[in-house]
Amino acid sequence: MASQLPPFNIMCKPVCGTCNLNCSYCYYTHKPKALYPGVNRFEMSDDVLESYTRQYLQAMPVHCDFNWQGGEPTLAGLDFFRRAVELQQHYKTDGQNVVNSFQTNGTLLNDEWCEFFAENNVLVGVSLDGPPQWHDSFRLDHAGRPSFHRAWAGLEMLRNHSVEFNVLVTLNSANAPHGADIYRYFVNRSVRYLQFIPILERDDKGNPTDFSCTPEQFGRFALDVLRLWLDRDIGKVSVRLIDALMHTILFGVSSLCCYSTRCANAHVLEFNGDLYACDHFVERRWLIGNIMDRPLTELIGDPLLAEFAALKTDLPQLCRDCRYLQFCNAGCPKHHMPIGTDRKRYNYFCEGLKTFFAEAVPVLRQITPYLQQSQVALQHNKIHADPASGKSSRLKPAPASRKMDKLKRNDPCPCGSGLKYKQCCGRNRSRDNPLIHRADQETQTK
Repeated sequence: MASQLPPFNIMCKPVCGTCNLNCSYCYYTHKPKALYPGVNRFEMSDDVLESYTRQYLQAMPVHCDFNWQGGEPTLAGLDFFRRAVELQQHYKTDGQNVVNSFQTNGTLLNDEWCEFFAENNVLVGVSLDGPPQWHDSFRLDHAGRPSFHRAWAGLEMLRNHSVEFNVLVTLNSANAPHGADIYRYFVNRSVRYLQFIPILERDDKGNPTDFSCTPEQFGRFALDVLRLWLDRDIGKVSVRLIDALMHTILFGVSSLCCYSTRCANAHVLEFNGDLYACDHFVERRWLIGNIMDRPLTELIGDPLLAEFAALKTDLPQLCRDCRYLQFCNAGCPKHHMPIGTDRKRYNYFCEGLKTFFAEAVPVLRQITPYLQQSQVALQHNKIHADPASGKSSRLKPAPASRKMDKLKRNDPCPCGSGLKYKQCCGRNRSRDNPLIHRADQETQTK
């Protein structure tokens, strides 16, 4: 039955990779012609939208995240998303929690879009790579014009309409050396939810491109951000990488698929109903099937996903005895050199992650109990699994009324999986933390 399915997330691409920008490092804008030669209009039909909405809600009867991405999803048009919300309301059941998130470059937003987001409580992620001198290094439009000021205008419009938003920063060769400056730039302008995602793209020979972030740059960037966050912003600013590490310390499992023990539960739905294993592996090799031909509940159990999961679960030899294995679990399979199941492969960002973990893990282990007792522990209303794709997520300091040690076994899990707490994070909580162990004992006696 649908209620017995393991939790999963879908990133929906209603316009495939179609975009009004022409970012140099984008790995998705070539997808339309590569995957669907001969197709001229990459737009999701009403039939596919209806079928997707109905099937997804049936498959996730407790908590269902509709995550809209692209390309640039605003190109689907506002009427498309009005229909999407209407269909959600039509097919949802009593008590079912339905949320929407939307990842955009921000340049096409206007009052009408922002009013729609505000009315429907849509979480919006805005892609910005820092101030203009770094953002505009790679994020140009098709005419070669910079996009920063249009994107920032979109962010301010969201703010003016009281729309919940976060900022996603892709780390590349231009901005990665400037972690402290970029962090301060956003936080000093009242941005409170930040995601930093390192870019790794390969040339025809499989080597990292010139615009890719290096392992050293990633490690240094993460440390610079951590130190500033510790110095001034604990409990005030959400940094996804820090939040995810704290989640692992608290619960023994990561909130991000790229650092989990197993991925293969964060899928992509294309404009025509094709379901792929992962955002970073939208290629014919990992096409699971089409929801117009086979039910979504059947596709989620396809043996191909178990094969895909092996890209992560079959650990590289270098990772097996690593002291930080529990915190990254070999990272995203896209970052493996080479991609596959070769035992000799390695995570390209390994040394950067080790640099970050060496300083972050001890200090976060110390402050996590403080955050619990001070009632500012992390609340995870997760919008997608992403994970390594790093798109929108509702990661925020919890309200003062919610303590992690007040969770009961049958409460919905705070990670947003849709499962009961005892069946999800509560089942795997680390017994190394005495406060967590005590909270489990107290919960079990209630």
